[in-house]
Amino acid sequence: MKVLFFGTSRFAVSPLRELINSLSFDVVGVVSTPDKTGKRGKKLIQPPVKEEALKHSIEVFQPEKLKEPETKEKIKQFGADIFVVVSYGKFIPDELLEIPPKGALNIHPSLLPKYRGPSPINFALLNGDSYTGVSIISVTNKMDAGDIYMQWVEKIHPKDNYTTLHDRLSTVGAKMIKCTLENLNSLKPTPQDDELATYTRIIKKEDGLINFKEETAIQIVNKVRAFVEWPTAYFFYKGKQFKIFEAERVEWKEAQPGKVVKITKKELIVGCKEDAISIKRIQPQSRKVMDIQAFLAGYRFDVGEEIQ
Repeated sequence: MKVLFFGTSRFAVSPLRELINSLSFDVVGVVSTPDKTGKRGKKLIQPPVKEEALKHSIEVFQPEKLKEPETKEKIKQFGADIFVVVSYGKFIPDELLEIPPKGALNIHPSLLPKYRGPSPINFALLNGDSYTGVSIISVTNKMDAGDIYMQWVEKIHPKDNYTTLHDRLSTVGAKMIKCTLENLNSLKPTPQDDELATYTRIIKKEDGLINFKEETAIQIVNKVRAFVEWPTAYFFYKGKQFKIFEAERVEWKEAQPGKVVKITKKELIVGCKEDAISIKRIQPQSRKVMDIQAFLAGYRFDVGEEIQ
């Protein structure tokens, strides 16, 4: 079976590698988004999927727009039997979805119809869910609404953050797409119940700002877990930004929200709307990430001090 793979982010790398290494499939090409300009505007950064494809000498096509006639003609030339779409980042128009005779499949990291949209892993962690999963669905012109071919339920562990859960679901999704393609003719896809659908949105930088007076300790810990890669949960103290990379909830009945309630050489505990958090790993502005003991060796906090 000839596969044309659409993907961009790190989540798509394991599925691409799984299909490349399989003797059952021929990955005839990869469609990815264009290279991005680096922070200082001097160096172009290749999408992770492109880097993986080039390691295997697979042709990579990076169109700016998918509705151009040249794009359609180029995609036709790959001669794919099926499209596999994983974290590509763009809607694929109907005129392209009509090209492959066996249609198009997508790997989505949630138990659809829950958490349709761009940030399902973040929202599962933000909401404190105890489990999530991976869905293999058909690609349609409606966001994440295609029929379901296969699903896997994955437990979310208390210590999971975005990175650990993301990588685990990517690995699971890789095995699932291979299995789905191998059994495509015998699987009977099930329509989603649109009435049960919930939606996620694009995460913005300001979402990472912690409000100790309005958010409970559980909410803040979940925010730290969900945003550990970007935008990172953060607060301000004396005009400087501090990013939190790991924190734990501490039961504290009379904690004053937004104030330091306990400080030792190894602990920095801050009151929240309900209970308190113990900060474990932190990054001061313009400095590296460090554990709390190393941080407190160079930064002074006092009980009762208020932080934003």
